Amino acid sequence: MENLREARKEAGLTQKRLAELLGISQQSYSDYENNRTFPDESTLIKLANALNVSVDYLLGRTDELGAVVMPGAVPLTDEEREILGRYHALRPDLKEAFWITLNALSGTPADISTKKKA
Repeated sequence: MENLREARKEAGLTQKRLAELLGISQQSYSDYENNRTFPDESTLIKLANALNVSVDYLLGRTDELGAVVMPGAVPLTDEEREILGRYHALRPDLKEAFWITLNALSGTPADISTKKKA
């Protein structure tokens, strides 16, 4: 993937840290960055999300850093990007635990879910 290393460095992450966020080994991540292997679709999306770039940027289909920002959206802080990257790396059962904890911390009633609205 042509722009993976550049996106990682722009995000201020080491290979080890990004691999941790994705839940993979540093060697697996290094193999992606050095074009020895290619991530599956799910991991490719996690990479783009963790680095706040488009999949097209990672694949070299565009040279623009390509941060994905919806119209009217406020750019994410570094801390928010860290949280998002960690969330994407969680197993499904831990994502459920995350939402339960977040609802408890924010005072959201347990029967109101902000998960998956689609």
